[in-house]
Amino acid sequence: MKKILVAHDGSKYAQKALKKAMEMAVQFEATLIVLAVIPELHLTELTPLDQVRLREAMEQEAKKNLARARTQLKKKSVASRTIVGQGNAAEVILETARKQRVGLIVIGSHGRHGVERFLLGSVSTKVVEHADRPVMVVK
Repeated sequence: MKKILVAHDGSKYAQKALKKAMEMAVQFEATLIVLAVIPELHLTELTPLDQVRLREAMEQEAKKNLARARTQLKKKSVASRTIVGQGNAAEVILETARKQRVGLIVIGSHGRHGVERFLLGSVSTKVVEHADRPVMVVK
């Protein structure tokens, strides 16, 4: 296993997933790819300008989360890359795993958004169901 993908949305579960992925990257001398996904906005109540502003705010938050992750990874001397994707989180995670040819996907059991929590980790469930490679779900 030379590459591990970890999905990171800033939640406590994503942080736990990152910690576990870092341990595995050290153990297997693998490169860790940290992915943040910005969801598509389908809010018709927002003006196009407000949609752009919201998307930019979400992108800035994702970049901030990834910067914190990079700091942690440097402290542990873990080889890493960060990626910001956009779209359906589960689909982007799966597509990134394929494109990057990772050996393992690590994901938190629940996301940071209330709806995702209500659905008991719908993103992690979809990733597990549709992945063509091993997935580790971290609680």
